[in-house]
Amino acid sequence: MRTKPLLAVALLAIGCSSFVVAQERLAGDWERKVSSVVKEPERARKVVEAARRYETTGQASLDAMKKAEAQVQAAFRSQSSSGGDRQLSLSLLRDDRRKAAVAAVDALLEVRYLVSKKEWKDLWPESYFASAGLAPRVTGRVQKALPSVVTDPARLKQAEGVAAKLATAAAKDEVARKKAVVDFSKLLERYESRRDDFIDLVNKLEETQSRSDDALVGAAGDLQKILSPEEWSALTGLLATAA
Repeated sequence: MRTKPLLAVALLAIGCSSFVVAQERLAGDWERKVSSVVKEPERARKVVEAARRYETTGQASLDAMKKAEAQVQAAFRSQSSSGGDRQLSLSLLRDDRRKAAVAAVDALLEVRYLVSKKEWKDLWPESYFASAGLAPRVTGRVQKALPSVVTDPARLKQAEGVAAKLATAAAKDEVARKKAVVDFSKLLERYESRRDDFIDLVNKLEETQSRSDDALVGAAGDLQKILSPEEWSALTGLLATAA
């Protein structure tokens, strides 16, 4: 069974698209599994408790990020939202995502500090830390949705031009984002990984995401000027349905 822990969610939020994350709880026989790997009862108890804290921390982080994502979606769907409103919502989402990564890393490292390298490897099922992949890009969905929303040929051409520029800008960070997800998963698997390694990677991805967010906010403002209120509502509705 491939389990993809919530820790990877820090790398998966893209613009105002949905999170892609498969969070499974620790196995029901987790205590038995730990006791079979960690022979000292007291240390095994501490490992079990630390792993439960990791699980709880992850779920709390996910709940906070879902709330932040809902606020982003609301800001982008609203005809009355300004560019500043959208930029703020994305900044808050990035901040929550970074906090989630740091909190989950710290909780997971508590487990590592209690076990040996061999025990660490034996504790987790194969591919437990495999990444969940990346969310579908909102840019591609915008391009596909526009022809069914804007019937006026001249304004459709304008809108498609904006969407094409957005897609070009978003594509520039695709390779970096994919590499970051793979690198993050590898850090989770390695017993030798340091906390600073995780923080550096998250910070690097956030810099990339910030540039992508700026392009998204600018494109949203340009599209809002081209589309009527009814067309804007129809476009954001289609994007929400496809998310």
